[in-house]
Amino acid sequence: MSGFVPDRAMGDPGRLPVAAQLERDLTREERRSRWAVRAAQWRARELAEIVFGGVGRTSLIGMRLGGPARGLLQLDVPFEDLETHRAREARFLAAAGADPVLSQVPLVYVIGPAAG
Repeated sequence: MSGFVPDRAMGDPGRLPVAAQLERDLTREERRSRWAVRAAQWRARELAEIVFGGVGRTSLIGMRLGGPARGLLQLDVPFEDLETHRAREARFLAAAGADPVLSQVPLVYVIGPAAG
């Protein structure tokens, strides 16, 4: 074959690695940590809907199982003007800091304007 395409890519499925063999099982603590980040993601969206009056899109851009920042959460919210947005953003961050779920799972919030 070519130097760019390995021989095993063209055939012999018995030699191809199976995804299940390449991925290790998560420990119980790792699974709990992932669910904690997911719970924080939904709680942050709920708070943003209350503070900003809605959320267009939410996406968890990155997730770490440990460390000081556990994820990068993008929230697309309605935008009227900069002054109003900054006031709402400050209220959201204060509410997130006082929330029992979000204070346990620190996220970095990327708050941007919703499309349309």
